[in-house]
Amino acid sequence: MVDQTRTFGDLAPLYRRAGFWPRPVRPGTKACPFLKWNIPDPERKLGELDGWLESHGNWGIGLVLGSPFPDGTKLAAVDIDRDDYMRVTQALLRNPPSGRIGAKGIAYLVRLSGDGKYRALKVKGEGGAKIGEILCDNRFLVLPPTIHPDTEQSYRWIGRPLLEVDYRELPIIEA
Repeated sequence: MVDQTRTFGDLAPLYRRAGFWPRPVRPGTKACPFLKWNIPDPERKLGELDGWLESHGNWGIGLVLGSPFPDGTKLAAVDIDRDDYMRVTQALLRNPPSGRIGAKGIAYLVRLSGDGKYRALKVKGEGGAKIGEILCDNRFLVLPPTIHPDTEQSYRWIGRPLLEVDYRELPIIEA
């Protein structure tokens, strides 16, 4: 098991400076426990994040998706829940520079151009089976090195960590 002594406390200021909206992840879950966790940072009370750093610095970290980029797109994720669709997704997104793996599948970080609404991804040939989803506004993505509650292993980056990627490198999804 990875020592997460200050995961949120150490990483949240870095994500916030980069324009993202970090939230603490309660140990043993994939969730931020706060009411109205999905309110964008610009709409939050002054000092609220600093309070979380103090009180929840030793928790995991996740991001509220939908933070804006300078080109008018938003941070989103293509979250694939089945291992057998990871390679085709990687090819369709033209080898995205940043993704994260948890227990199964992968979530690739992308830019969304459009409304940001949730969309399920289904495969027609398999009776409309859901293989994943596009996550953006009002959705949450747990980040490395947070511990996955089912496997007790850390989420891990595939490619480069999001903080090491210029937003213009992320593929654009049209909504």
